[in-house]
Amino acid sequence: MQYSQNDFVLGDGSKLVQGIRRIVPSVKLTLFDKDQTTDKRFTAQFKSFLLKEDGLKFETVIATPDTFDVVSNVSTDKSLNRLTLSFSENRILFPYSVELTTDQGKDFVRTGLTASYFFNYAKGGMKARLFAGKFFYTKAKTVQQQFATADYHLNMTGPKGNEDYTYSDYFVGRNEFDGWRSQQIMERDGFFKVRADFLGDKIGKTDDWLISMNLVTDIPDNINPLSVLPIKIPIKIFADIGTYAEAWKQETSTGRFLYDAGIQVSLFKSLVNVYLPLIYSKVYGNYFKSTITEKRFLRNMSFNIDLQQLKLNKLLPVIGL
Repeated sequence: MQYSQNDFVLGDGSKLVQGIRRIVPSVKLTLFDKDQTTDKRFTAQFKSFLLKEDGLKFETVIATPDTFDVVSNVSTDKSLNRLTLSFSENRILFPYSVELTTDQGKDFVRTGLTASYFFNYAKGGMKARLFAGKFFYTKAKTVQQQFATADYHLNMTGPKGNEDYTYSDYFVGRNEFDGWRSQQIMERDGFFKVRADFLGDKIGKTDDWLISMNLVTDIPDNINPLSVLPIKIPIKIFADIGTYAEAWKQETSTGRFLYDAGIQVSLFKSLVNVYLPLIYSKVYGNYFKSTITEKRFLRNMSFNIDLQQLKLNKLLPVIGL
């Protein structure tokens, strides 16, 4: 598979497009419960991500009488192996799943356990998601190793496009750093909805361990202000809490536990989710006040595109096709 993932505008106004070539061989084993009245299943899957990424190369050409810069693409080969073990029961009432993922790349191993449970009640329900992850260096930890593996570190905030190191999710602006397209996050790691994009050392990012809990609950239609619209637009409340290794060091300034909460607007059967953080830890508040001085409410929003919800037969009634 080959597609573009970034571009660079040259001095003459033309664009130099950086591409990604991606080959993902895999093998998958699925075991079902002998009891045909249940939907229990165990899955073991192994994948290898073989990537060839284009990056920018800057060269200065010295010639007589002029000296000029030349920008070109240079390709880098990367690979990552992933083993995923999962168990789930997708029943109507109280469905749940547990997934253990181990990623192995150059000089590191990254593990993550994700457990999800849905609590049904009369009109709606609440989803609980627990994540616990650990990052290991397979060589001596150095500043150079930390820099080289930065894209693979654990994030308290839902990762952005440039942190989707397997290129498995769809992003409308994978490498955007400003504007609404840069506000997309993916459901992985801590999955907080608040972002600190302009910090060199992101709040809650770690190359050690991280634990988080995410909760999202429905709001009944009788108190949903959008229920008067002809198209159903559910409003939900989300809340996140988490901690990570650096928060337990004496010199930390973030506090031992981070949190955020706010309003979630789900569109097209939760294919697109928009998050409006209203409450968050003091360290996030200080960052917003010092860095985001204009249009703070809009720029603090984030959104997620959940491709697992893309089932055309369920979406058609919602979008009126």
